[in-house]
Amino acid sequence: MRKLASAIGAGVAGLALLGAAQGSAQAAPQAVPSCVVGEARYLVSMFVYITNNCSSTQQVKVKYTKGGVTVIPDVCHTVEPGQTVTTSTPVWIADRYVGLVSC
Repeated sequence: MRKLASAIGAGVAGLALLGAAQGSAQAAPQAVPSCVVGEARYLVSMFVYITNNCSSTQQVKVKYTKGGVTVIPDVCHTVEPGQTVTTSTPVWIADRYVGLVSC
């Protein structure tokens, strides 16, 4: 009976982990349209210039890496058509600009 209870417990735990992993995968940020571009300039901090060449307003977050680990600060930038928005991140937070994702 103990073996059966252990097997059921392990199965339930495995399903919980699988559900958590699927929830994380579904919450992954989506890519932005190609008409929204980002350009990084590295100075004391990392500056990213986000330009919206689309005909509609876009909401984006900047995607970086730090030591190979993805970093997406919880700052959503609203960029109107034709507008350029500048954001910066210190080098101890991120060391490489990767791209833009929707928010």
